[in-house]
Amino acid sequence: MTVWKEAMGGLVTSLAFLTRVPLPSFLFSDGVSTDRAVWAFPVVGALIGLALWVLLSLISGFGFHPLVVAVAVVAAGLLITGALHEDGLADVADGLGGGDPARRLEIMKDSRLGAFGVLALVLMVMLKAGVVYTLVDPLKPGLALALLVGAAAWSRALMTAIWATLPPANPGGLASVRPDVQQAAIALAIALGLLLVLLLLLPGTGFLPGAAVLAAVVAGLFALFARWQFGGVTGDVCGAAQVLAELAFFAAALSHIT
Repeated sequence: MTVWKEAMGGLVTSLAFLTRVPLPSFLFSDGVSTDRAVWAFPVVGALIGLALWVLLSLISGFGFHPLVVAVAVVAAGLLITGALHEDGLADVADGLGGGDPARRLEIMKDSRLGAFGVLALVLMVMLKAGVVYTLVDPLKPGLALALLVGAAAWSRALMTAIWATLPPANPGGLASVRPDVQQAAIALAIALGLLLVLLLLLPGTGFLPGAAVLAAVVAGLFALFARWQFGGVTGDVCGAAQVLAELAFFAAALSHIT
């Protein structure tokens, strides 16, 4: 497989894995396994953030109330990804009610949503909507682009690092297919995530490197917490890590938005 086909195959695999965007079947002719495609996770994140920025700009241009714009952008993000990562956050929140790692993993597998999961989702949506509201009232297009794209790209790069670093908590789960032999793909994901953040350094966005550092610290602390509480990584843990890293990125930026 040529480098070009490998790259395109990885991007298509990552798009199919991280989003619910319908893709034509012929794009999967050069199939690339997910563990080899993780390098493209931050690229897909950047595309998601870019799509949300376009939507934000369009809706704002029609004069809708900033709160309507904020809710629409957050809802669009959930639709694009199928709430993949948010589902993980909810499952992790519910799982923390278990008495030991085995019980916590059992709770996380339950498709029913508990009180802690609901609360985690509500808080997450409120925080994201609040950030978008701040970007819209008044409209700050450059800042919105940097924040939405940077947070989406970098948080997904950090997710790959956690997936590769922690041992699988559930041998039969999604995260058990670890990119152990694809360390180059993980390194490339981190490098691309950082590059995308640096490319977004526009006037007034000097906070981005600090936001990236805070997101990395939060993701790292959550990884240690997951190792302690669940015995390792699961697909839900990866999803929760992405959401928490993205929220940390947003939190670091809020103090710079006026």
